[in-house]
Amino acid sequence: MRRSWKKWSMIKDYALLKTLDLISKEPMHGYGILKHFEEEFGIKLSPGLLYPVLRKMVDIGLATASETSIDGKRTIVYEITPEGRKFLEQRRSILEVFERKALRIKQCKLHELAARLRFFFMNIDKIREEDLLKLREAVDRFLEDTRFIGV
Repeated sequence: MRRSWKKWSMIKDYALLKTLDLISKEPMHGYGILKHFEEEFGIKLSPGLLYPVLRKMVDIGLATASETSIDGKRTIVYEITPEGRKFLEQRRSILEVFERKALRIKQCKLHELAARLRFFFMNIDKIREEDLLKLREAVDRFLEDTRFIGV
């Protein structure tokens, strides 16, 4: 029995729609999809995010998965189904919004900032006191410099 698609997080929604868009142009394997996200948008999706999305796409009938061999290595190639094409076209405007946002994030290097912040959160207890002070000063400058930005 196929499960239905429902709202996930914004990044999972985007990953699902963009992956459908990619495989609508040509069948791809997971690694190729990961590389595309990184090259086009500067987004390093984790395999732990992408592969559940791929499984979900197959489970609900948006894509098929077939085993093949590339350079002697077993791999799974994903291909969009007619149901997946319809699903994608019904949500094309959503994908376009996500893509505009992703390009602006890359343009402003916010993806790099997010990666750096994750590093600091994970290692805050290991940062030397003098570096912690520099970090605090940098954050203060950033907050002040971006105070003018509004929507």
